[in-house]
Amino acid sequence: MAARSWATSIFTAIGVAAGAGAAQLGLGYGLGIISWQPTGSSATVWVSSLAWVAWLAASSTVIGAICADRLAGAGTPVPADPDSIGGQALIAAWRVVIALAAAVGSLIIVPLVAIPARTPRPDNAAPYFTAGGYAIAGLIVGLLIAVGALAARAIAANIIASSAWLWTLAVVAVADVVRADGDTATAAQLGTWQFTDATWVNGMVNLPGALLMLAIALVIGALAAWPAGRRGDNRVGVAVSGATGPLLVALAYFLAAPALGEHDQHLSAFVIAPYAVLAGLAGSVIVSAIGPRGSRAKARAVRRAAAEERDARSAAEYSDWAAALAEADAADDRRRPSDDNADSPAEPVHASASRTREPVSVGAELDSATDLESDAYAPSRAYGGSSESATGRTYTSDAAKRAYAEDTVDEEPAPAPSASTTSSGRAAVAPLWPTEATSGDSSPSKPSSRSKRGRGKPTE
Repeated sequence: MAARSWATSIFTAIGVAAGAGAAQLGLGYGLGIISWQPTGSSATVWVSSLAWVAWLAASSTVIGAICADRLAGAGTPVPADPDSIGGQALIAAWRVVIALAAAVGSLIIVPLVAIPARTPRPDNAAPYFTAGGYAIAGLIVGLLIAVGALAARAIAANIIASSAWLWTLAVVAVADVVRADGDTATAAQLGTWQFTDATWVNGMVNLPGALLMLAIALVIGALAAWPAGRRGDNRVGVAVSGATGPLLVALAYFLAAPALGEHDQHLSAFVIAPYAVLAGLAGSVIVSAIGPRGSRAKARAVRRAAAEERDARSAAEYSDWAAALAEADAADDRRRPSDDNADSPAEPVHASASRTREPVSVGAELDSATDLESDAYAPSRAYGGSSESATGRTYTSDAAKRAYAEDTVDEEPAPAPSASTTSSGRAAVAPLWPTEATSGDSSPSKPSSRSKRGRGKPTE
């Protein structure tokens, strides 16, 4: 099945290219714009005919390849994985084979121009060889352009639109000359209109004709690329498509190489043709920059979604930040009471002494351990002899007496020093045991009760 589709497409390309070449060449002969017979203006007609032959050979090759590819339809080989190396190689091979088949079909143009051009010319000894050579050169150019036209539909559209324009312009020009009883051999010029009463720039550029070539190349480049560009085809193919149609015309004039002459229409077209290529390229680039249908709306939607996502992210970060601050403030409030209690200075010891204390009777019975720890029962706790509080603190008898005496008894004037007192004001204290042993008792004598009381402050 695949072999049959390949063979069918190859024969289709050959047949369509041969038919397009013969049809265009017959149209040129019929309109009189291609003529190999020497005339009074044979040099101008010769150059014009060579340019037409080169162009129609190239355009016939491209048209044959495009038609064969489109007519193949479902028979076009589609690899299982088009993105793989094998798939890409198969697609490239298909395009090259179809373009070569179209070039083979366009070879019919070579004998159709060489045989009528065999009449000798004063400026060319072998005109048939030159005419056939120009046809072959056009085939080579058309072969290269056909491969690109099969890869990008915008290029194919530009070639077809440019061909339609050139033949329309030629038909209108011939009709105008016939109406005026002029010479049809010099009536139609490839790609431009011969303005008779025109402004010339430096004697070599017909200004109205140049502007017409530039404007038409720009318009066709944009209009032919518009459908493909809006469909979303490959942007590279869409961008370069505008240059292909004017490029065939420029190459045809480059091969014809018109002689330098003042106010020569062919020389003017030869000079302006490269700028027409740039104009067509500008038109297709503009369409490519616009992009497919809805691309700007999608771009705006993407930008809007990105902005909304950025705002939502910022709002979320702000909310998290505010929540973190609120949580930190709440934690600070929870810690503040305990921190205030911990940071407050301890109550001085002397402050408790300034409180009003009520005397408690000696030997009063305390109700509980809490009463014992309270400040109200401090004198009783201090004076009540040796006891143990709830906190485990033990109060001795002498210390209790001294504390109670200091808190409840007014100070009395110190007694006059006596013989029994020392220079420091304290009473002499008898030793715990005699320094000399008595004769009657060897054991140490006990200190007197007065000696014991002499150690403390005098009491009533």
